[in-house]
Amino acid sequence: MAKTELTNQRQVFVEEYVRSGDHLEAAKKAGYKDTHTLRNQACKLRRECVEEITEELHRNFTEIAPRVLNILTDLAENAESESVRLGATRDLLDRAS
Repeated sequence: MAKTELTNQRQVFVEEYVRSGDHLEAAKKAGYKDTHTLRNQACKLRRECVEEITEELHRNFTEIAPRVLNILTDLAENAESESVRLGATRDLLDRAS
């Protein structure tokens, strides 16, 4: 669990960073001013919010994992292309180990 409550602006930064992987873009979308210090500020935000970013990544993964598994299973069983079926089966087996 995160140590402290995030401000709304920092929460937007975390969500945007997890979505895009771009700390500069996340800072801009969170409403931080686009000045010559934005890059430093965005790096600092990324460091300071690392726990919240990790939690958000885990939450997102937990939400999408079942859908991904269903898609891979469907491809492994029903894809017209043999190479697609093989690739999906390989991916399923990789995740099972």
